[in-house]
Order: sequence, then structure tokens, then C-alpha cells
Amino acid sequence: MNALGLLFFLGFLVSVDLRIIGPVMPSIADSLRATPGAIGLAMTAYAFAYGAGQFVYGPLSDRHGRVAVVRLAALGFGACTALSALCATTGQFVAARLLAGVFAGSVIPLTLVHIGDTVDYARRHAMVTRFSVVTSAGLAFSAAIGGTVAYFVSWRAMLIGYALLALVPAALLWRVDPGPPPSAGTEEPAASYADFLCDPFARRVYAGIFAESFLLSGAVSYLGAYAFTRYEINQLKVGLLLALFGVGTMAGGALMAPLRRRVSERGLAGWGGALMGVALLLLLIPAGGWPLFAAAMLLLGWGFVGLHTTLQVYATEISRAARGKAFSLFPASLSAGAAAGTAAMGPLVDAGATRVMLLICGAGLIAVGLATARIRRRRSA
Repeated sequence: MNALGLLFFLGFLVSVDLRIIGPVMPSIADSLRATPGAIGLAMTAYAFAYGAGQFVYGPLSDRHGRVAVVRLAALGFGACTALSALCATTGQFVAARLLAGVFAGSVIPLTLVHIGDTVDYARRHAMVTRFSVVTSAGLAFSAAIGGTVAYFVSWRAMLIGYALLALVPAALLWRVDPGPPPSAGTEEPAASYADFLCDPFARRVYAGIFAESFLLSGAVSYLGAYAFTRYEINQLKVGLLLALFGVGTMAGGALMAPLRRRVSERGLAGWGGALMGVALLLLLIPAGGWPLFAAAMLLLGWGFVGLHTTLQVYATEISRAARGKAFSLFPASLSAGAAAGTAAMGPLVDAGATRVMLLICGAGLIAVGLATARIRRRRSA
């Protein structure tokens, strides 16, 4: 298997790991004699470390190469995941998950940067879409994978098995030639984060992903509670309905190749934002039952592929000499948008104005798609 195939496999595993603790939290809390809230700190620590690591891995990969950095971090990820299974106290578990998040943060962003390095622009959107399908599958099925293994065995066995599985592609990456560092042979001066933020093209891309994440996370964070209350269905059915977002993403990815032959890149961004917005606005229809919600989740995932992958591809073009460093601001903007959107929409939901929230986020995503379609891409020098 080549480097890209191994990176895809690691990307899937990290996507599963992002949500694998949620469904087994009660078991972990009972085993460690802690409250679910205390175990929830492990998820917070993981997310914080995952986001903060971007500012290290981007510049580091520019200097030493994407594969060279990921294969080291992947070993750390596997080791810390195994360590998580051996913890005897809540504090140990939180610390182990924080370290796992530090190492996990390298895989998905640097795989996208590696695609930018090795895949010509004409084929890059299709390759980024394939990777998006892989990571979406991991997110969609993480709860089912974690819950099933933990139910039939234990959460500790789940993490040990998962760690051993992650070490397989990590070890195989050491048999792959990492190639020369991306900065080798270039005489361009080192770029700073300020340089990227002063670049109009880069600013539009970072603003686009922040806005998309703000609006999408601001809505999706509360859709479970919305479905539970409005349709009077149990949590299992709510989880299955929300998982359709991942199914929609995979379906959109499968259809991306023929769509890309008929629709321009900018058109994909515009239509993607429109589909996402319409999906949320459909939930405002009074007569709609849970089948309408299911259709909206599929549509939301399908639209996400068009808009999000276009922004990802644009982010790989911000800088060639410092592609890793430039791209690191992309997941940082995404994480910041998700946190801000969830916090901003929460008061509306608490005040009983969920429909207002859906209207704002739906109309906003349509606007983000149109704004992204107006970005004039320019190839990095």
C-alpha cells in the first residue's frame, strides 16, 4: 500500500476516535467511579489538544515532510490510545486522552496537505472528496463501532484493540519513502501567519470555513434535541437520524466525479451551500414528520461535500512553499467556528427560538455557498 492509502486508513481511524468515547461514557464513568461530566473532560481535553496541535504540525511538516511527521505522531496516537485503556483514575484518563488528541491532530490535516503536494490540481478535488467520504464514514459509524465492541467486551478492550489497529498503518508508513521535505530546493523566505492573514485569497478561505463551521455546528449541535422533542422519538432513533448526515456525505462523495464533469468548482460550492441551507429550512415545515428530518439530514450531508471540499482544496493552494503552515489555519478556523457557533446558538435554543436558529443557519449557509462561489482562486507561486 502506498503512503496515501495508509494515510487514508489512518484518517478513518482518527475520525472514529473523535467520537468513540461518547457512546461508552457511562461504562467508563462506572469503571473509574466518576461522573459522566468528569469523563466528559477527557473529550474536551482531546478536542483542545487536537486543535492546538495544528500550529505545530503544519510548520513541522513543511520542514521535515508530511509522511515523516505523521508516522511519528501515529505511533504516539496508538500508544496513548492503549494507555487510555490502562488508566485507573479519571485524572489519568483525561491526561491520556489529551495526549491522544495531540498526536491525532496530525493525521487528517497533513493528509490533505499531502494531497495538495502530490496530486495535480485537476484531480485534487476528486481526491479530497474521496478522503472526505472516508472520514465521514468514520464519524458516521464511530458510535456504532464503539458501542458494539464495548457492549460485547469492555471499553478497555475496545481501546486496546483500537490502538493495535492504529499501529498497523503507523508501522507500515515506516516502510514508505517519505520523500524530500517540501521546503527543499525553495529559496522563498519563510512565511508567517500574518502573511497568510494579509493575503486576500487566504482570508476569504479562512473566513469561509469559519462561517460554514459556525452555522453548521450551531445548528447540528441542537438537532438531536430538536428531533427528540418535536417528533417524540427515543434517543436510538435520534442517533440513527443524525447518522444520515454521514450517509449523505458518502452518497455525495460517490456522485462527485460525475457532478464534477458537469459543474464547475465554484458551482459546486454554490450548490453545496444552497443544499445545506435548504435542508435546514425544510425543518421549518410544520407538517413534516421524522421522514422529512431524515431527508433533510441526507441533503445536508450531500451539500456539505460540495461546499466543504471546495474550501479544503482552496486551502491547499494558499502557499506552496509553506503549505502545511498555511493549511494549519484552516482546521483552526474550523474549530473556532464550531465552538463559537454552538455557543452563539445555544441561547436561542434555550429561549425556545429553535426555528429562528434554523432560519439563521439555513439562510447563512446559502450565503456562505454564494460567497465561496465568488472566490477567485489563484495558484500559489
